This record gives sequence, C-alpha cells and structure tokens, in this order.
Amino acid sequence: MSERFAFGKNWAAYCENLQPEDYFSAKESLEKLLPDIKNKSFLDVGCGSGLFSIAASGFGASSVLGVDVDPECILTSKELIEKTAQWDPNIKKDKIEFKVESILNENIDLPKHDVVYSWGVLHHTGDMYKAFAAITGLVADSGNLVLAIYKKDFTSPIWRAIKYTYVKSPQFLRVAIVYCVLIIKFIGIVITQRRNPLKKKRGMHFFTDVVDWAGGYPYEYASADEITGFFEKRGFKLRKLIKAGGFTGCNQFVFEKVQ
Repeated sequence: MSERFAFGKNWAAYCENLQPEDYFSAKESLEKLLPDIKNKSFLDVGCGSGLFSIAASGFGASSVLGVDVDPECILTSKELIEKTAQWDPNIKKDKIEFKVESILNENIDLPKHDVVYSWGVLHHTGDMYKAFAAITGLVADSGNLVLAIYKKDFTSPIWRAIKYTYVKSPQFLRVAIVYCVLIIKFIGIVITQRRNPLKKKRGMHFFTDVVDWAGGYPYEYASADEITGFFEKRGFKLRKLIKAGGFTGCNQFVFEKVQ
C-alpha cells in the first residue's frame, strides 16, 4: 500500500462538479487574505486543482505559476483554466503556467515571486519544516507569504493515526473510514462552528473535503506561535493571522518579507 494519499485524484473529483459560485468564493477568500495582488507575480505552491492560481489571475496578478508534486493536479489545473475563463473575463490564460515540481526538491529552480501562496499544503509534504525553509527563498523582497497550516490540538495525534491507517488499508476499509469521518466532521462542525457543513465559503465540497481529511497523509501540524516564530527568525513579519475554529482546521498566516 502507498503511504501517501492520492491528493490529485481527489482534486480531479472535486473539479468535475465545480460551479461558478465555487470560483467566485475562491476569489472572495483570496481577496480577504490579500486585497491587493494586481500587477504582482503569484506563485502557488501545491496548487491542487489550480483554482486559486486562476483566481489570482482573475484579480489581476501579472503572472501566475502553480506547481504541485502530483502530475494529476497539474493536468486538472490546466483543464480548469478553460472552464473558469468562461465565468471570468479577467482571467489571463496566457499568463498562467502549471508544472510538476516538489518544494522538497533540493535543486528546485523557481524565480522569486511577489506573492507566494501555499494553502493547506506544506503539512502534507512529509517534511514540513524543510518545506518551510525552502519556501522562504521563493519570496521576493517586501513580498508576501500566505500559508495555511493545521493547528496543533489534542486531537492531532489521533487524526494522524486515522490518516495513516487509511493509506495503509484496502479499499473497503477506506470507504468505512471515510463515512466514519463524515459523521464526526458533520457533527463537530455543527457543534463547534454553528454552521451547516454543506455550505462552505472556501475549498472543496463537503464530501471531497471529508475524503481529503480522512486520508490526507503525510500529516503534520504546529501551533500558531511555532509557525510565527519560525518565519520571524528568517526575516518575515506576521501581518495577518486567522485562527481556525473548533478542534481541527488550518490557521491562516500572511507574512511580509522585511529583510
């Protein structure tokens, strides 16, 4: 059995049912984190479906590069350009590029960008802090680094065990794990966040998100203070922090490279 979840396959499933409101919700959430990316270069590390790379183009980024270690993600991202361009005339198709690349590649050869975006990705690399160190070198002077990283919680080791069990299990057990997690997530979101889990402002639809959550291994996590301390020691200043609600989820960070 593989010890890595098939993220690309799950993103492809999500994009099959992507609707205009999903794209415009992505633009809205991107605007909340970075209200001004017009005429700035944008690098999406771990682009997944490519949705947020494309949304950045729709906001007026001068150039967009999306990279992912999974070739299926890159294929899905390229296909999504044509679909979303029908909804948003501001998308500049000729200014968007997607290619296979790993942030853990010691010979990575990518230019520095004004905005480096990596939402919910680096904790899945298998070496999160090595990925953190690598991504700092891709941010231009006075540029922004946007991250979303799983928060550290007493439930974190339990979820790590569940995810590891998923990737080591045969298909019938994976299905059982997914439906158990679906029930847990649904109830947990209702209790802790007081909202309908089926209505999301950002990211995957509920079921594909549950599959991602159940099987998303490798899996690491850190506290907001640990993340902030790491990057501040490397010349970054925290400009925005949006903490996850409930026991699980991602803390969101916007850093500026100040030295």
